Amino acid sequence: MDEFPKTDMAQRPRHNRAHLVLTLLAFAVAGAASWEAAIRISDEVENRTARQMRAALTRDGHGWVTVATDGLTVRLTGTAPDEVARFRALTAASGLVDDRRIVDGMEVAERDLLEPPDFEMEIMRQGDNMSLIGLVPASTDREEIASRFAARAVEISDLTSTAAFPAPESWNSAVEFAMQAALLIDQGTVSITPEKMVITANAASADDRSRLEAALRDVVPEGMAVEISVSAPLPVIAPYRLRFTSDGDNAALESCAAETEATREVILSAATEAGVTETPECPLGIGAPSGWSEAAAESIASVARIGAGTVEMTDNAIQIVLPADIEDDAQEAETARLAASMPADFNLNITRAETSPHDGPPHFLATIGAEGLATIEGGVPDETMRQTVQSLARAQLGPLEGELRLDPSLREGWALRVMAGLDAMGAIDTGQLEVTPDSISLSGISGDTLATERAIAALATRLGAGAEYMISIAYDPRRDPGIVLPDGTDCVDRLNAVMLQSEIGFEPGGARIAGDIGPVIEELRPIMEECADYRLELAGHTDSQGSDTLNMSLSLSRAEAVLGALAEAGLSVEHVVARGYGETRPIAENDTEEGREANRRIELTLISPEPVPAPVDAAPIMTGTTPSAQEAQATLNLSAPIEITPVVAEPSLQLPVSPFGEDALSDPPKLEPPAEVLPATPDTPRPPERPEDEAVTIEEPT
Repeated sequence: MDEFPKTDMAQRPRHNRAHLVLTLLAFAVAGAASWEAAIRISDEVENRTARQMRAALTRDGHGWVTVATDGLTVRLTGTAPDEVARFRALTAASGLVDDRRIVDGMEVAERDLLEPPDFEMEIMRQGDNMSLIGLVPASTDREEIASRFAARAVEISDLTSTAAFPAPESWNSAVEFAMQAALLIDQGTVSITPEKMVITANAASADDRSRLEAALRDVVPEGMAVEISVSAPLPVIAPYRLRFTSDGDNAALESCAAETEATREVILSAATEAGVTETPECPLGIGAPSGWSEAAAESIASVARIGAGTVEMTDNAIQIVLPADIEDDAQEAETARLAASMPADFNLNITRAETSPHDGPPHFLATIGAEGLATIEGGVPDETMRQTVQSLARAQLGPLEGELRLDPSLREGWALRVMAGLDAMGAIDTGQLEVTPDSISLSGISGDTLATERAIAALATRLGAGAEYMISIAYDPRRDPGIVLPDGTDCVDRLNAVMLQSEIGFEPGGARIAGDIGPVIEELRPIMEECADYRLELAGHTDSQGSDTLNMSLSLSRAEAVLGALAEAGLSVEHVVARGYGETRPIAENDTEEGREANRRIELTLISPEPVPAPVDAAPIMTGTTPSAQEAQATLNLSAPIEITPVVAEPSLQLPVSPFGEDALSDPPKLEPPAEVLPATPDTPRPPERPEDEAVTIEEPT
């Protein structure tokens, strides 16, 4: 085995030692660099924290505080003018870093013992949590304050300091009032100084704000200066609506909404420039589409340039109706001009008014004819309302003819009156509705004994109390679903059953009735009373014996004899006719005695399956004003309220608010002398006509 040379073996340890030294040196250099970088990062974090802290304290009025950082520790030093300032500086610093990292080295300036300090106390409340902060006289009973709040289940943190000086004049009464005020509010601050008191609070709504302000002022001690500021969040307005109208001489901003005072001023200024002299209520609320006030101002200015028209805005949908006589070129030019100035995401639709074929005041007319076909005519203020009212009319009246026209001159509340009238029209089967600005008139026929009360309740449910009406609804029992009347086929079958059990005979070869027909007539009487409205035929028939002329005369005479006996007994036979057919309609062979006996007969047949139209007694005209919805329901004595037919409309549509108050006094309905009502023909569905071969047969003895 070969061996390494000795010279190589001697040199190897020296080589290893050199390599180790170089390696350790490299690690040392790298560690030094990393340490230096870490120090730089740490210094930067400390400096940034100090800068942020100084800026925040200076912004809050605590420039006297000195900020120093040592790693994660923040040291605050400086001389505070008083204890309240020191506490506020410490609170502001805690809002930036964890208070466990803060070292409080601040001092409070020494005051001349003969000069009392500036006493101040703040009561901060957040629901059931309350904090007392500030410097108070040593005589202030802080335990009493804490116990009174604890009795109201309020958790209190006392962070006040005391000074051994007499309490300023009115201090104790101010503290007493501050405790009362703090118990009234749910969120806010009550600040007390010897000079005045400031209350800042939040309310849940505008109504709650008014209530809270009144409650706070009620407990203010006499002679104490108090500033009360209660704020409430703005309500959500959905949908956002605006309506502006102008007829050339007069302009009106009938409704509007805005999100801020500034945007409201933009809208009102545009309305004033367009000729509006009376500033309307324009409530503030959140929910306005972006660019709402600009779009409203541009739309109002557009109508002002034309000279007349209507602007109807619902969220980001704008409907402008221009006068009917505007030239096409002028309409196109104004459309292009307005579209170019309109904010993004607004849908603009400009149309012209439709010429009314009627003179006089606005009106709406709806009619249900005898055949069930309904018609409507009249005007509505805009396209949205036209679609809404026509949809309700179809739902309430069924198949519909006619279309409403656009009339921008109609004011808010008109469409609501029309819809209320359509609701009331659901109480009649045939008749007419007329709506005017002054009254709602409804006349017709119904099979409901409570139709008038239901119509009034429908008006009250939609309009509230105070709407004038004139109603005349006649009752037709044949339309009453609670009364089951026989149809024509039932009448013939029941008459047949009685006649078959009776023996009505005639003298041989003659037309005089043989025997007593009285018992038969008494059995027929109740049936004829129920079937008096159907047209019946009482027909006589003979066999083939004798001449044709004799048989024809004999059959008619016998039928007339039976009909005369029924009429003489007082039965309702005004719609029954007697006819003779002789031997022309045999039902058997005449070459046998049995066959001839079958052919000698009297038959009752149904002429028409529909009852004869009968006049309905005229109903009195009832006038008055609607009561409240609750009073109307009580009059009906219903267990369930009147259901108003839902209106199918655009999602953003907001129906007009009723112009009548719920609590308005109403005059009791009064009856007027009877008056004529619209003529109508009953159209109650009836079963199909019975075939001619089905008849009641009165067997005639030989």
